[in-house]
Amino acid sequence: MTKSKYYLITILTAILLSVLLCSSLSFASGTSSTNQQEATITIPLTQWNELKSNNEKALNLIEASNVPLTEAQNLVMKQKNELTEAHNTINKLENELTQAKLQSMKQEVTLNEMQNSLTELKGQIENDKKTIKRLRMQRNLSQVLGGGAIIGVAFKH
Repeated sequence: MTKSKYYLITILTAILLSVLLCSSLSFASGTSSTNQQEATITIPLTQWNELKSNNEKALNLIEASNVPLTEAQNLVMKQKNELTEAHNTINKLENELTQAKLQSMKQEVTLNEMQNSLTELKGQIENDKKTIKRLRMQRNLSQVLGGGAIIGVAFKH
């Protein structure tokens, strides 16, 4: 039997007991007269035993259902705590990922600046090489001209 059937039996038993209590003369007469003798009802012993047995079963079912319910509530609370921890961990990891992305973007900017600087330096080095080459040519030319002038002066004298 499922739990809902047990609950249904429990509720029906409780309703039946309530109807029996309400129909009794002592309950129906009220509390206005304390001197009256309590009225009694007569039911067959088998019916009484059946009611008593059903009542005990209902109480046992209620107690038995409270244990799994408590366990389920504890499990739900434990899972809630675990989910909260997982959520916090995810938030922390998202923050760390955002920081890592920002740092990566900064490093990319720095690398681009360094690349630009290296390209600029490469251009300057090439210009310096051309200047050195031109200066060597000029020096060599001036030495050749100077040497030629000295030889020319030496032959004239």
